[in-house]
Amino acid sequence: MRNNIFLTLILLLLLLNSCGKCIETNLTDEEKEWFSIYEKGQTIIFKSNEGNLDTLFVSEKKEGHGNENCNYYGIGPIQPHIMYIILKLKNCKSEWNCDVGISVSKDQVDKKCFPGFYAFGLYQEGNLKNEDSKLENFKISTTDKRFNDVYKFEDGVNAKNSSLTFIKSFHWDKKEGLIRYDTSEGEIFELLSKK
Repeated sequence: MRNNIFLTLILLLLLLNSCGKCIETNLTDEEKEWFSIYEKGQTIIFKSNEGNLDTLFVSEKKEGHGNENCNYYGIGPIQPHIMYIILKLKNCKSEWNCDVGISVSKDQVDKKCFPGFYAFGLYQEGNLKNEDSKLENFKISTTDKRFNDVYKFEDGVNAKNSSLTFIKSFHWDKKEGLIRYDTSEGEIFELLSKK
């Protein structure tokens, strides 16, 4: 009798779990545009105002949907469209905070979503909906190139440092990706080339 009740409960739970209908969200072309800048394996070189070079490489570039198996009752009805890119510093002195990344998770069907950013332990706070961090006509000195869709993330302003490696700020262009990062010691690394 006890086994029959247990078996009935399991079958009931399986039936309930399969009855919910999940909704798959899809990022728009505009929302995906942030992720067209890098390809997996690509190398990005930065040069500092002190003549030092930093090399990053694209270690991951992924796209897919969360809640893949439609766990309607456990997770919810939304299967968010997710994209992310991770860049790694080639000659990192410690395992902690050697990454730079951008990610997005669209968890509402008809609402515009915005990516989130981090660089070497400095994490964006707030949302890009607030355009205060946007800079227009921004120029980097390494190549004299100008950028018109740059977002600046600065510790204590719109980003928070969560590491012992102190990055003061970083700049991200929508069409070029990471273009600059500043250390707390005053060293400024700017984009030199992408291969």
